[in-house]
Amino acid sequence: MGPRRTGLRPASHVDERVTGDASREQYKGVLSGAGDDEVAGWIARARAFDAGAWDRLYQLAFPQVYRYVSVRVRTVGEAEDVAEEVFLGALQTVGSLRATSEIGFLAWLFQIARHKIADHLRRQYRRPTEPLDPELDVSDPAERPEDQIVRLDEVQAVRTALAELTDEQREVIVMKFSLGYDNARVASVLGKSPGAINQLQHRALGALRRILERAGG
Repeated sequence: MGPRRTGLRPASHVDERVTGDASREQYKGVLSGAGDDEVAGWIARARAFDAGAWDRLYQLAFPQVYRYVSVRVRTVGEAEDVAEEVFLGALQTVGSLRATSEIGFLAWLFQIARHKIADHLRRQYRRPTEPLDPELDVSDPAERPEDQIVRLDEVQAVRTALAELTDEQREVIVMKFSLGYDNARVASVLGKSPGAINQLQHRALGALRRILERAGG
């Protein structure tokens, strides 16, 4: 299993609601410390089913995939399970992986993650409503219970609002504010220009504010 951590923690503004608190800074940019040639070597060896190379890529990429997933699901346990499903699916198809760079590898993982998240949400929709999970990812022992309830409502409101965005808008918001990517990095992952990413972000934030205002009455 990957690292357990707190999930989306909203504040009063849309950007902060999506971003979460600064304590999760450690989960950003984990692959960027390795050189391009080094990452390319791991990918090439993983494509040939080298267990050591795959393990290295897993250890480095899991936090970003986990963080990407956690914005869309309700609990720490669900995020870990879906993230593991992403890597299991990736391992089954790694022999046909075409990526040779960090960005290409992450883009491939995020594509798999989108499908796994959709599968998870469909399964969740078909299941009866369940009681609150004790592993809900926002609890703070020092916080009053009534404040926790308010914050849980805000978390769910943001996740519901994200689901109403277009696919591209949602990708930009998650990568910018949850993964902490800059426009250039998001553009590389999504195959767009930084200017296009900036426009998508502007439209997405406007849409999120309208959705949240409407939901709040």
